Amino acid sequence: MKSGVMTVQDLIDLTGGLKQGAAQIRWIETNLGIKCPRKIDGHPLLTWEQYHKPEEARRKANINWEPA
Repeated sequence: MKSGVMTVQDLIDLTGGLKQGAAQIRWIETNLGIKCPRKIDGHPLLTWEQYHKPEEARRKANINWEPA
């Protein structure tokens, strides 16, 4: 099993050929239910751990920040 951050080619393979970062982010949110941040190149920042454990990734992504 792979680990670490997915490469651009990994994201293209995962999303069925989508190459634009915005389209990949929409696909990931719709199909995996994960809101992931955007890298500087516009592609989603998604790890293999998030992909293999989407429920845990959703839980970690919903951080409730409080003002200081």
